[in-house]
Amino acid sequence: MSRQNNGFIPVIISFLILILIGLGKCGVCGNDQSHSVPDKKTANGDLDNSFSVRDSQPPMLSPEQKIQILKDSLIENGWKENDINNGALSPCYNYQPERSDIDNYLEVKVGGETDVVIKVINVETEKCIRYVYVNSGTTYQIKNIPEGRYYLKIAYGKDWISKVIDGKCIGKFIRNPFYKKGDNILDFNVEHIPTPRGEHVKTPSFSLSLSVKYGHGNDSNTFNSEGISENQFNN
Repeated sequence: MSRQNNGFIPVIISFLILILIGLGKCGVCGNDQSHSVPDKKTANGDLDNSFSVRDSQPPMLSPEQKIQILKDSLIENGWKENDINNGALSPCYNYQPERSDIDNYLEVKVGGETDVVIKVINVETEKCIRYVYVNSGTTYQIKNIPEGRYYLKIAYGKDWISKVIDGKCIGKFIRNPFYKKGDNILDFNVEHIPTPRGEHVKTPSFSLSLSVKYGHGNDSNTFNSEGISENQFNN
């Protein structure tokens, strides 16, 4: 009997060793999870602050970069930059220039922060009879205006750009643009005033001072006006 018992002792010891090794790998098995190794996988949901949001955002563009991007986009779509001196624009701009022999004028003085484009429009016919460009810091006279009553449409800004659409030129400013329609009526009708010695002929002329104060969204002018859209200016 003693020889048979001695044969079982190594088997029992080996079995106990296997049980102890298994417990070591498990930690503390059962419902107690306090000593388990935490799972380091990222859970579903938002990433934590270890991921920089700043790295995923595009760089901020300066105002000049934004203008250049806009200009490049317009040029790719058929618009052309124009460097224009004071004077009348081409009749391509959907108007028929009209002149007279009357010695009159509309004088326009422009401040230093903006260029202007002026459309002189007949009140009765709604036709544009003059379309002129005046550079910043200059004065220009629109001369020999036919008799009639007129109002003005005025575009303010810098960097004039134009495009031919259906055979007609369309223009606009791409830097600081805004557009106005004058409330004042300019009466260029010649007056014949009787006098004891005959007749006095009064030939009306007008002067305007146009400027802007950027940052305030206002213009500072010698006539009343209301804001209009780019499309309203070009119509």
